[in-house]
Amino acid sequence: MKKKIKKLRKKIKKFAYYYYNLNTSKITDEKYDFLVKKLKKLEKKYPKLKKKINLYKYLSKNFKIKKHSLPMLSIKNTYSINEVYKYIKKIKQKYKEKNFCCELKIDGIAVSLIYKNNYLIKALTRGNTIQGEDITKNIINILDIPIIIKYKKIFNYLEIRGEIYISKKNFQKINKLNLINNKKCFSNSRNLVSGTIRQLNTECVRTRNLSFFAYDIIYNKYNRLIKKTHLECLNKIKEIGFPIEENTKILNNIEDIKNFYKKIIKKRKKIKFEIDGIIIKINNRIIQNNFINTKYIKWAIAYKFPTQKKSTFLKEIKYKIGRTGIITPIGIIKTINIGGVNIKHVNLYNLKYIKKLSLSIEDKILIERAGDVIPKINKILKKSKNSKISIPVKCPSCGNKINFDHIPKCTSNLICLEQIKKNIINTVSKNGLNITYLGPKIIKKLFSQNYIKNITDLFFLKQKNIHKILGIKKKLSKKILLSIEKSKKIKLTNFIYSLSIPGIGINTAKKISKKYKTLNNFLDINLKNLKQFKILSHKKSNSILEYLNNKNNINLIKKLIKILNIN
Repeated sequence: MKKKIKKLRKKIKKFAYYYYNLNTSKITDEKYDFLVKKLKKLEKKYPKLKKKINLYKYLSKNFKIKKHSLPMLSIKNTYSINEVYKYIKKIKQKYKEKNFCCELKIDGIAVSLIYKNNYLIKALTRGNTIQGEDITKNIINILDIPIIIKYKKIFNYLEIRGEIYISKKNFQKINKLNLINNKKCFSNSRNLVSGTIRQLNTECVRTRNLSFFAYDIIYNKYNRLIKKTHLECLNKIKEIGFPIEENTKILNNIEDIKNFYKKIIKKRKKIKFEIDGIIIKINNRIIQNNFINTKYIKWAIAYKFPTQKKSTFLKEIKYKIGRTGIITPIGIIKTINIGGVNIKHVNLYNLKYIKKLSLSIEDKILIERAGDVIPKINKILKKSKNSKISIPVKCPSCGNKINFDHIPKCTSNLICLEQIKKNIINTVSKNGLNITYLGPKIIKKLFSQNYIKNITDLFFLKQKNIHKILGIKKKLSKKILLSIEKSKKIKLTNFIYSLSIPGIGINTAKKISKKYKTLNNFLDINLKNLKQFKILSHKKSNSILEYLNNKNNINLIKKLIKILNIN
């Protein structure tokens, strides 16, 4: 049970890090909530195994970290009207509060703006709720946010909290430009906003035309109470000169809230920015202040919209070979648009999943999408007359037999071109050799034109070779060669990672290099001393031994030792 709880906590921590620190949803909110509830249930059953999840260490190193005047808490989400009903009933019984301020839940990222004597001096992200990243230099490029408050009163201290977002129109413009310039499109507006405000290039922020809505006001560092009601605060924010969202309603019973929710769903397409639900707030500010020292905002609850779904047709299936040989099927569908995003692919997970669904080409399927996860098939609506999709027995890249022991996998890693290519991409990445300017596209071009066949070939590239590749100019080719030369000096941790040993990520590489100190010690690893090294799992230990027992891998390491300066 200890292992099960530890694994579940690690999963939640990972997804929470992506959501709260990178503003990216790796799974749907429904799935995340389910995992959290599951963990709480297990921790309740086994209280000795309870442990706090700390996200502070994950704050970005690119920006200064500053403390919030008051914790910038997140709001509890629900998809159930029954939970909303229980929440309202509880508040009415305990506090005799009748009025609730209902607002749109904007799909952007939260920010805190601090003013002294009406001048903007600091802007912070939510971060880990206690501390946030200082993004002031980027914020001043958002036109909705005043740098100087032009108001009849001078505020010694004023803090405005709100949401940065992008309009649907601007989001589509940026993605169209990315398509024209062969750049990756953003999967949703939240990702675009998150990436933009964390740009080191402030000019990028200005050109993307982000917007802002304010939703809270703090008059001094320790007091939120400036008016009796939340609606009065919103009106005060507007009076001072900040934009607020105008769909806000004061409602006092569950039926009115349900109707408001349904009305917003109906007009959702017409709203000029992305929303993913409504937020129900206690209107009374005195009651709100009773909940200041809590883990999340208890004076509000977010009633989220259900996952968006649309029907389409399955056109074909392509098979993707990962760097460790794992074969993943991707469904190519007739393009549909869900929530302003064009969807062309669906996640089919693995070959067993195709068998389970009994998929056929031209099946009419229902697609669901939430957050920025790859869309998936909800169900088959209508079967086509075509025969079921046959599961490949040979690797689409090298033609060798697929191993079906556990996960469908091509084990011919030394001759499978797709695996070699992806391993090289992994090797040159930041955690490996850290060869800048040498991205996946350039490596694929070098590979397809036979300039490289393995990682050592990179160190013998000449400028004329790189320059010949379409789209690479002399200036960039020089930068690539300089970066390749610079990468020859490498730490043991990064060298171990660069070997692309299955299951060995940067954190495991750090542990190994700390334990074994030198490359020779690492190469002399055997089962006995790996067992003594209790930090590594049985699976990872076997992966290392399997890699080091392969003559071809050892030959590659010997070649690299001659080229690199490993310390």
